[in-house]
Amino acid sequence: MTTFTLSWGDRPIALEAEDGRTFLRLGANLRVDVTDASLDQLDRLADVAADLAARQRDRYRAAEVADQVAAEGGHRFVGVPFQRGPVAA
Repeated sequence: MTTFTLSWGDRPIALEAEDGRTFLRLGANLRVDVTDASLDQLDRLADVAADLAARQRDRYRAAEVADQVAAEGGHRFVGVPFQRGPVAA
């Protein structure tokens, strides 16, 4: 199995229809054919998207708490904590 990594940030997410087929558009570079997807698979996709949104909310809340604690201590931190993964040489 091949894994593709795509970072689309706040680029559009939309449904597209073309020649009787239905696609899920993620940003400018990824289009997924969902024409033959079962209702179970589409429900699972919705569940995964909801889980992803919940994780992101948790990250934002954690960053806000860190900012508040730092501000109380007289420090200022701007941004969301980020841990880098391995980098190719």
